[in-house]
Amino acid sequence: MKNRVAQLLSVGIALAAVAAVHAQDKTMMANVPFHFYVGSSLMPQGAYRVGEISSGTVVRISSTQTNASSAVTSLKVMGKELNEPARLVFHRYGEDYFLAQIWTGGMPVGRALTCSPREKELAQSGAAPTLAVIRIALHQ
Repeated sequence: MKNRVAQLLSVGIALAAVAAVHAQDKTMMANVPFHFYVGSSLMPQGAYRVGEISSGTVVRISSTQTNASSAVTSLKVMGKELNEPARLVFHRYGEDYFLAQIWTGGMPVGRALTCSPREKELAQSGAAPTLAVIRIALHQ
């Protein structure tokens, strides 16, 4: 029960942060050719706007074709290169894809999303994820 309350509070805080600092976002476009999870939200395949908001702490992804949208908190992750390319990184377990990282490009820092309960369940069952990477275009 405490985990559920913490999750709901986290989502509420993320959504409030999205609304509060929307004007400060950095937006990218990506075409995702498969259904995928952002947190516990299942998103349909298609074109998406991906934005880092509040210095990247909150990530918002919204479909340009449907009303599908999700906002989640993220953590900073360091890349191996000084100039990492812009991309979305997904963990794939069978037919299930989970958004794992967002790289805005042009710097060595990206954003990592925490594992959803579904992804944790799959990982604990012994399934090993494969990576799926989608290059994205930056729009200011």
